[in-house]
Amino acid sequence: MNLATNGRVVFETVDLNDGKGYDPSTGIFTAPASGMYVFDWTTTTERGKYAFTSVVVNSKIKSWNYCNDTVSKTYQTCSKMTVVKLKQGDKVWIGVFSGPASMLHKYTSFSGYKL
Repeated sequence: MNLATNGRVVFETVDLNDGKGYDPSTGIFTAPASGMYVFDWTTTTERGKYAFTSVVVNSKIKSWNYCNDTVSKTYQTCSKMTVVKLKQGDKVWIGVFSGPASMLHKYTSFSGYKL
């Protein structure tokens, strides 16, 4: 999967979606209730590539993940967790803050829960 700057990572395979907040067709999580939420995501880059991703809330970047291994030309796996305060209806997704992001879709994941 290669995404340009401001691209949205869409996770089509959903194992658990209690509350139906995540839309696998758009990659957007919509907060079903106000509160504190924990989100984590893992990216695995294609060999010798990079993926600079972020948690985006209502089009504003809240946290960054810099995954880069262009020197040793191997696969690089990077994880990040962040806590954000959301209002009901807020939109959250994983976005690319600098592209192109070259990720192995099978080894890239996103999860979250309300505290």
